[in-house]
This record gives sequence, C-alpha cells and structure tokens, in this order.
Amino acid sequence: MNNVIAVDIGGTHFRVGLFDEAGRRLLVSENATLPAGGREWVLEQVRDHCRRFAEKSDYPVKACGMSFGGLVDSQCQRVTSVHFAGWKDFALADWMWEMLGVPCRLENDANAGALGEYTYGAGRGLGSLFYVTLSAGIGGGWISEGKIIRGRDGLAGEIGHLPVSDTGVLCSCGARGCLETFCSGEAIARRGQEWAGRRSETRMIELSGGAIEDITAKAVIEAAAQGDMAAERILREAGRWLARALLMVIRLLNPDKIVLGGGVAQAGNLLLDPVNEAIGELKSPTIGFSTAIVLAELGTLSPLYGAAVLAREAAGTPV
Repeated sequence: MNNVIAVDIGGTHFRVGLFDEAGRRLLVSENATLPAGGREWVLEQVRDHCRRFAEKSDYPVKACGMSFGGLVDSQCQRVTSVHFAGWKDFALADWMWEMLGVPCRLENDANAGALGEYTYGAGRGLGSLFYVTLSAGIGGGWISEGKIIRGRDGLAGEIGHLPVSDTGVLCSCGARGCLETFCSGEAIARRGQEWAGRRSETRMIELSGGAIEDITAKAVIEAAAQGDMAAERILREAGRWLARALLMVIRLLNPDKIVLGGGVAQAGNLLLDPVNEAIGELKSPTIGFSTAIVLAELGTLSPLYGAAVLAREAAGTPV
C-alpha cells in the first residue's frame, strides 16, 4: 500500500491533501494565500503541510501531484503566474522533488480540475468534458477520451481569454474584452464595488464590514443569496457573459458535459440559472445540442482531486 500527496496552489487559497492509492481522500487542509508573502511564503507553507501529511501517513508517500493557478509549461514542468510576482518560469515540480524526495507531476488548475471531475466527479463515465474554473480568474480544461487536450502551444481550453467584447477593462493578459474581465471573481467584485459606490443601500457593503473597497465576489454571492437585488443583477450579468463563451465551446467542441467549478461556481443556481436562460435565448432554433452544463460535484476541490490523479500516475498506480 502507498499514499500520494496532492497540492493545489491558487490565487486566493492553497490546499494540500493526502490520498490513498485508490484515490480516496484521507486528509486535507485549506488555507488563504497571502499575495504579499510572495513565492517563498507559499513554498514554505506548502513544504510544512506536505511534510506534516507525510509524517501522518500510515503508508509511504510515493508521489506528488500539483495544480497551479497560472501558466504551466507541461513539458518542462515550470510555472508562471500573471497575478503574483516571483513565479516567472519557476521549476515547481523540481522543487517538490528536492523537498519531498518523490516524483511530481504538474498541471495548471483548469486542467487539473477537469481531470478531477472526469475521474471522480461530474464526468465519470463520459467520453469528453470541458471544465471551467471560475475563480479570481477564469480557466478551462478540455478532456477527450481520458486525455487532456493542450493544443499546439498549450492554449487549448483558455476560455477566460476569449475576446467576447471590443471594450472593457484591461485583462491580466494585457488584452481587452476577455471573458475574464466580465465574470471572474475579480470582475464580480469590481462590479459590486462600482454598484455600492453609486448606491449605498446594498447588503454587499454590510457583508464587507462597511467598506466598499473590501467587497469581494463572495460578498456579492452571499448578498444575492439573501435577496439583494443589486447582487442578483451582477450575477445575472456575469451569467450572460459566461453563456456566450459556453455556447462557443458547445459549437466548437460539443463536449458531453460542461462543468463549472471554482469559488464563483459556489453561487450555484444563482449563476447557473442565468447561464442556462441566456443560452436558451442565444442558441440557434435550428441547431440543437445535448451538452449539459452542470456544477462541479467536487466543489472547490476539483483541482486537488486532479492533482491526486497526477500523483497516482506518477506513482505508476492505475487510475
């Protein structure tokens, strides 16, 4: 018997999990990411959690899998983050090997999330799945017949940077009009702050301690769940933008399912209903499709489960 360690490093949280060779989760920890701490702070936290889990494991830890919320060179196993400094072309898999002494495989969080849902979640038994991670930014992972499809330059699935408009704020990638600038967690938070700046009678301010600048996507979602009309409208707008991009995915790839994951997807039907309504309005009356759009079964842990799949593959354990 052997166990594996899975790590998910995101823009707002990092997670570490211990899994057995059958893919069952044994231990998991979730902590907030401290952007000001930089790369070294994150690595120190990950190191401490991994070593602690390895010590607690009843069986030897044979491999590690990692999910990273940024650009990943899958061939060289190096990462770059456009959101935080210190991660440019960093050999993260090599660092894990030196730290933990076991082989490590690395994927970006969208591909890892797709792998997790395909193996353990909403994609079980399907031929194809497109996974969308709706977090601080937006990413996408495309799996067909059990394989991650990356494309020539590793850009397959990058739905967050589809140009859905000719205008809008500048995206983290340097372009304008990207989907990410309309319905990511950062975009929803910005819309909440803009709305509260014009009208103070909104629950979003109360849920943020009275400070408009502290309104987050989570506060917008919580306010919408409590019936705040402004917050509901923000999520409806985000859902309509997302629907446009998902309809493009359906037209281009026609997957069996589209799975929505990440922190923003925790809004549940407050987001999913507007998405489905907008697709109903935008779709062609003569070109039908049966692709289902669903919420991730694994919630915010989809990338962590995907990292566990990578670890099991690195360990040579059949998945």
